[in-house]
Amino acid sequence: MTPDDWFNIAGALQSCVPFLSLTAYIPQWRTLLRSRSSQNVSLAAWIIWTITSAIALLYAAASYAVTGRGLPLVFSTTLLFLFCEFTLLLVYRFRKPLP
Repeated sequence: MTPDDWFNIAGALQSCVPFLSLTAYIPQWRTLLRSRSSQNVSLAAWIIWTITSAIALLYAAASYAVTGRGLPLVFSTTLLFLFCEFTLLLVYRFRKPLP
């Protein structure tokens, strides 16, 4: 196999990452929406995960801009960033003040 073949296979697998990740996000979203409570969910952790996904997206976009390759990485990091943002929004939205 050539390096380009490996790169194309890796790109195809990278494109699958957001869809595989949805299997973890959807139950969390469902629980937050049904319970309307995020008291047992760490807001700080979701802020950190959102920041790290934003950094990964920045790297992917910069890499694509410089090399012209890696569109699957841009695609997957964009979706993962949006998933983190949505989860963070739900956690913040359903945060109740402590008594």
